[in-house]
Amino acid sequence: MVYCTECGFANNDGDAFCTQCGTPLEHPDAAAAPSAAAAPDRTLVEPAAAPQYAAPATPAAPAPGMVPVPPVAGAPAPAGPISGTTAPTVPAGAVPGTPVPPANGISGQPQRKRSTAIIVILIALICVVSLVIGLFVTHSMGLWGAGQSTQTTQSASGTDTDQSKDGTSAKDKKQSESESDKTKDSEDKKDTKSEETEETGPVITSSQLSAIADSYSSSDVAVSAVVIDSKVTNAKSSSDAVIATTAQSGKQFVAAGLYLPVYLAAMDSGNDDAKAQAATMMSTMDNASGNNAAAALGGWDAVNSWASSHGYSGTTFSRNYGDVAASNNGYENYSSSRDAALMLASVDAKGGASLMNVDIASEGVTIPSGMTVHAHRGQGIQDTWNYFAIVEANGRKAAVAVTTQYQGKAVAAELMSKVLASVDATLKQ
Repeated sequence: MVYCTECGFANNDGDAFCTQCGTPLEHPDAAAAPSAAAAPDRTLVEPAAAPQYAAPATPAAPAPGMVPVPPVAGAPAPAGPISGTTAPTVPAGAVPGTPVPPANGISGQPQRKRSTAIIVILIALICVVSLVIGLFVTHSMGLWGAGQSTQTTQSASGTDTDQSKDGTSAKDKKQSESESDKTKDSEDKKDTKSEETEETGPVITSSQLSAIADSYSSSDVAVSAVVIDSKVTNAKSSSDAVIATTAQSGKQFVAAGLYLPVYLAAMDSGNDDAKAQAATMMSTMDNASGNNAAAALGGWDAVNSWASSHGYSGTTFSRNYGDVAASNNGYENYSSSRDAALMLASVDAKGGASLMNVDIASEGVTIPSGMTVHAHRGQGIQDTWNYFAIVEANGRKAAVAVTTQYQGKAVAAELMSKVLASVDATLKQ
């Protein structure tokens, strides 16, 4: 094997140039001659003898970039290559064919260049691979995004195969909404049916009462009435939507004959003395019993406080029952037809209707056939004439309150007769 002096590559013995880098090769036989001549053993030469010269060896081709120097006659043969470099020697134990590193670093440059080129190529390949991977990922993301956009668009268009964000298809969602609407409609129908069931009973209207009251007076007559045995009334007994009223139903009239607030306050008090006195007052319209019941409750201030706390804002009492002198001095008891009608409904709920037994028919009031009437009547200053009654017809009950001033007994009786006829027609519907 012949090793290249430039790159150290192992070449065949017959190669003239390095098959790796192209440098002319130095064969071992040619290199040995100069080496032998270079170191003659001068101690063995006789001084008298003619000089002996070894045949000059064929000089090795100069390394690239170096100029060969011809031998000078009579000069000793060079010890090595003219360039001054030492020929590479094969280290002991070296395996033939294994590159031998040069003695200096000059001959390693091509190998380093090749290594650098390989590194550059590897880096370029890595960049290309990275670019390809990046383009593939970007393309895939684009397709995925487009798919998502298409899916969203289709979902918005309401196609049956689209899926919503929660995984529910539009078809399923529509079906669910439809079922929800059906359920809601069913519940609404149930509520409507329930309301219709509750309102199947007769309802007295404000218009029917106003048509009667307004024909007498628009300022000195007030009428209120409410059905008290229907479910609607039981649920909303104090609602203006249930109670029928006329224009002056909220106006305060002199509360002649109105024993209702004292009776109701006594029933709510738990005071046995007040309850006993109130029961006597209701059954006989006895003023003294009424005044005693009020006193047992704590006086008229206590009665007024009870009325206010129960929503009877039009009711205030300032004197005892029958105290004409106090009335003449400006102390008066007041209430409204609306308050009176609602109190009548409460009296019936507490079982007090049977205590009201004034015969208003004997005073000129016409009672419809088949109607039962439990009534009180009162008269007082300013030609006041009032009627408070719990009536029953066709198995249904109603509370009726008629208050008047400056009308007189006959007009008041006629007005009450017409109101009872209208209420009777409603209850018999």
